[in-house]
Order: sequence, then structure tokens, then C-alpha cells
Amino acid sequence: MIICSGGTGGHMFPACALFKSMRRKGFDVSMITDGRGNAFCGDISEKTVLNTVRFSYKKLFSVVFHFISIFLKFFGMWVANCPDVIIGFGGILTFVPIIVAKLFGAKVVIYEQNAIIGKANKLLQKVADLKLSTFKLNENWLEIAAPVREEFLKSHPYKCDKNIKILVMGGSQGALSFAKIIPEAMALMSPKERNKIEIIQQVDRKNIQKLSEYYRSLEIKAILKIFIDNMAEIMNEAQLVICRSGASTLSELAAIGRPAVLIPYPESSGNHQLYNAMYYQNKKAAWVLEEKQNIADELTCLIRQILQNRELLKVAASNMINDSVKGATDNFIKLIGGIMSSKRGENIK
Repeated sequence: MIICSGGTGGHMFPACALFKSMRRKGFDVSMITDGRGNAFCGDISEKTVLNTVRFSYKKLFSVVFHFISIFLKFFGMWVANCPDVIIGFGGILTFVPIIVAKLFGAKVVIYEQNAIIGKANKLLQKVADLKLSTFKLNENWLEIAAPVREEFLKSHPYKCDKNIKILVMGGSQGALSFAKIIPEAMALMSPKERNKIEIIQQVDRKNIQKLSEYYRSLEIKAILKIFIDNMAEIMNEAQLVICRSGASTLSELAAIGRPAVLIPYPESSGNHQLYNAMYYQNKKAAWVLEEKQNIADELTCLIRQILQNRELLKVAASNMINDSVKGATDNFIKLIGGIMSSKRGENIK
């Protein structure tokens, strides 16, 4: 089998989680991604790294050339190995490998993590033998929880009886914005309110010193990090998470059961992060704030409400938990096994 994924964290985190689980269970599986995706799977040796493809009408000749080179490279790989199943996790990179695989008679599985179908999956859904999605899309897609990294499956009971520890997860699409929004919101609060808050924040390198000094001037206990390598552990210790609403982040929150203030990335394709976030707000597991001029004021008001009534956090934490996430990789493997057995005419457990 082959797992194929575009290079963003939203595509790669569930793809890598599934890959590692399948390898542990003895499946013969390899990974295909691009240079960006390679950064997320440095510990995976069974992989092929292709050139990154970014579609642009202005550079159409270059894009076509990239697609042709990928086609030739993947064509040679397929002739040599002839896998039975290819699993696509989205991203434009998956288009050529999946089309080639289909031409060779392989079974095609695609997975959509977001509430809005991505461009690649929208094009590929007609050739897919099995369409899986995190959110309920339509009757043609089977809803299934996303695979998450193993460390996020170890959750601790939610407690909120002392200071409120707020984890601010920036990531590539949030660190700069949150370095402005969060301190502005904190500055609007009273010293008494700030004394009840602790912050752990992911910050870009150029802002870390300035932000550290600013929090110190507000007398807020804050730990700032450029990269958080023990994210699951830190998330387990937090009472509230402020973050974007990418699919993999939301799945990790659902696995551990932590309430969140979701600030969707406004430039996400099809505004899918807003749709993702609204799902969790509707189930009363999170609060959604759109990134606009008065967002700091809105965040201040929300945190004040939480400080005055911590039961809001406890209810949201309970609503956020999705126990099906813990069995997501096993469910994936069972479904893929069924596809594989139909390809081979065998019974695979």
C-alpha cells in the first residue's frame, strides 16, 4: 500500500499516524509526500519525496512540467512495485499518483479532514473506491474520526480548580497574529484578573523577546517557546487552548478533551477553517472568534466570562471529547483491509 499526502501539517499528521500504526501491524506500506511534508516524517524511512507543487496560472508551464516529472517518476515506481491500494490524504501532490494508481487497477481511498472538500479531493472523488471524511459531508462520504499521533491518545482528567493555564498554539498560520492579539487582550484585563491566568505560548523567533518583556510588565506568568516538542503533554496540562481550527489540531483537542477558543485562519482555502470551527462551537465544545479589528476586545470579554464561571470550561471540555478518535487508526485499517481483500479476492482481518 501507499499513503500519499500533501505537505501541510493538516495532511501529514493523520497520514503519519496511520502509516506508523499500519507498519506496527505488519502492513507493507510506504509514504509519498513533498519537501514540506518530509519535515513531518523525518523518522519514516519508507518514503519517496517528490517536488513541491504550488498551482499558479502565472507559472502554468512550470506547473505542467512538475506534473509531468511526477507522473514519470511515479509511473516507474508503480511498474516496479504494483501496490494494491493507494490512500490519499489531500493536497495537490496526491492528484498524479492517485490517477496513475487508478490506471493500473489499484483501489483508491481518499480522506478529507475538513468540513469543506479540498480541491484535490474534489477532483479525485469520482475515481475513489472509498471516500472517508472527518465531518459529515454527504451520503457518498463515510464519516470517520481522523487518526492522531499516539501521544495524543493518552489523556488526563480535566481539572480547573486553580489558575487557568492557557495554551496558545501559533503554528505557521498563527504565531505572528497571536503575538499581537493575545497580549492586547491581556492588557485590557485588570491586574486581579491577570493574576488568575498562566500562559504557554508558541511564538515566532523575532517576537519572543519583546513579548516576554511585555508579559512581564503585565505581571503575567508566561512561558514562551518557538517550538513545543511535547505538545500533547502541555495540552493535557492546559485548561484552555487558543488556536487555529485546522483539522489535525481539532482532532488532537478532541482526543485529549480540551476546550478551545478557535480563531480560524482567514485565508484558508474555501474558508474551511471557519466551517471546521463552527462545528465545535455548535456542539458547545469551543468558542469561535473571527480575526478582525476588535478581536482583542472580544477575547477579553470571553476570558472574563470564563474567569467568573469556570463551569463553562468544564462543560466545553466534556463536549470536546470524542472517544472514537482513540480507535480511529484501527477503524481506518479495517476499512482499508476490506478494500484490499476485495482487490485480491481474499479475506483480510
